Amino acid sequence: MTEAPLTDDLIASFSLDNAPVRGRIVRIAAGALDPILCRHDYPRPVALLLGEALTLAALIGSLLKIEGRLVVQAQGEGLVPLLVAEHSSGGLRGYARLTEGAAEQLVKANRVPPAELLGAGSLILTLDRGPGVAPYQGIVALNGDTLASCAENYFRTSEQVDTGIRLAVGELMRADGQNTWRAGGILIQRVASDDARGDTREDWSRASMLFGTVKDEELIDPALLTDRLLYRLFHEEGVRMEDPSPLDDRCTCNEERLTALMRTFAKDELQHLIEPDGQLHARCQFCAREYLIDPKAVGA
Repeated sequence: MTEAPLTDDLIASFSLDNAPVRGRIVRIAAGALDPILCRHDYPRPVALLLGEALTLAALIGSLLKIEGRLVVQAQGEGLVPLLVAEHSSGGLRGYARLTEGAAEQLVKANRVPPAELLGAGSLILTLDRGPGVAPYQGIVALNGDTLASCAENYFRTSEQVDTGIRLAVGELMRADGQNTWRAGGILIQRVASDDARGDTREDWSRASMLFGTVKDEELIDPALLTDRLLYRLFHEEGVRMEDPSPLDDRCTCNEERLTALMRTFAKDELQHLIEPDGQLHARCQFCAREYLIDPKAVGA
């Protein structure tokens, strides 16, 4: 039996025949995005920004040629001092921390620029390859009007790669009143000039103009399939999309890792954390899963 093709919660690479451009396109919806954003009941501006960060993490993470965890982290001194989105082998997880009273201040707001929501701070991209390997990290100031423009600045200044990024997040209005979150994004990069290709700047400029016509509603429209969207944008350039890979809501927390972390705490600190039932209670800030840890297991 042939499996149905992926239409949502996917990431796919593409290239253009007539321009030195490589890219990635992502769609995240009910399976991967909605549970992450609904789990913590974020105010709308925070949910929108975290959705964009998750989309960005998937786009950049899929560019990597080595295994690892790609972390998009924004931190500042505003109402949302920390925002984290992670991509690892198709799994996504994300979290935003709000200051006390921030939810009440943002309850009637819609979209808020990153610098205003996060405050003066930085966008940090980290490739974590696991124990024993030093992580690679890049940092850029949060001085763009959108998260996408901040990420473009990072590639331009830190990687010296011409890059275009578009991110869109919105809610699908359902007949039963249960709205669901959707996100979409596209990333394109210019392939460097060489003897075979010659100067690629003019071709890049032409492809960038086509890329600039994409609309937010197209990126999140469930009726506009990914390959059709790419064709709509780049058919003049001969676009080729590879087979997509799935994305899902996948937290990496587990009791063993949490127990190992708690063993690093001072004994008197652990004693203060023991609840009346005699257990240590821990809650994953990403997936909200609750853990009960035996104090003896961590030396308390």
